[in-house]
Amino acid sequence: MKTRWVTLLMVLSTIAIVSTIAIVSTTAPASAQPVAARAFTFQRLLAVAGEPDDIAVDAQGRLVWGNLSTGSIQRFDGRSIQTVATGLSVPEGIVVLADGSLVVAEQGRDRLVRLGPGTRRSVVLRLQPVPGQEGVDGIALDPRSRQLLVPDSPRGTLLRVGVDGRHATVLARGLGRPVGAAADAHGTIWVVDENLNAVLSTAPSGAVVRRATLSVPDDVVIDRRGWLWVTTLGDGGLWVIKPGQAAQRVLSNLSNPQGLALDRCDNPIVVQSARGVIDRLVTAPAGRHCLAGS
Repeated sequence: MKTRWVTLLMVLSTIAIVSTIAIVSTTAPASAQPVAARAFTFQRLLAVAGEPDDIAVDAQGRLVWGNLSTGSIQRFDGRSIQTVATGLSVPEGIVVLADGSLVVAEQGRDRLVRLGPGTRRSVVLRLQPVPGQEGVDGIALDPRSRQLLVPDSPRGTLLRVGVDGRHATVLARGLGRPVGAAADAHGTIWVVDENLNAVLSTAPSGAVVRRATLSVPDDVVIDRRGWLWVTTLGDGGLWVIKPGQAAQRVLSNLSNPQGLALDRCDNPIVVQSARGVIDRLVTAPAGRHCLAGS
């Protein structure tokens, strides 16, 4: 059973801040454990044109995402949407670096490019395309090593590489199609694999362990509590995996949830690509400045 309160808040031209929904309980399949006895708040942040996909939050709390239909990177500063870069071939994963520049996974060309600051653009890493398969998808920054985590999706490997593209190291092999990765505070790297329907962990030795079975997982992020948040395309879900616990489904009926990030207060931000909307699930007391303009 789901209990929801919907309040119309604001509509501003093409930017719609539409609804706040408190979710008291979730419907889950028999194999899943529902989130218990806690009300979260679901907020619609933006409705955008095109096909928004992977998303990140920069140091100023601005939303930054790739738009597949326009081959562009866009940014929202709390007031308006700006186009940061164009001419990209299927812009997928995004990492924000300390100097404000962006590393973008360009799936159509199976490579990573670095954007900015300004109009500067350079190729960080060229991968080897596999005929008949889509290229690189999600990427992440390892908070300990400050290096990039790159699931080489069509080749079924996980790489670690410097932000300058040097010193590439293979961390894991023999995966299905890894499409997202994140590292926790203990150095464990977590990978979501859409072909294996799995959330995996990797050890420094290269050993890979299946930690959860989910339906076509697409993105993963880890908050400061050590909670893993995972979006799944197979069932339109947002899941949380807390340390030592089984996966719990928090949201369902999402429409192609292709993007996932955390705001500065560790609240999950989800992109529903098929609906062209960016939403947030408030899971902790929301302080000020969780996002730009808040």
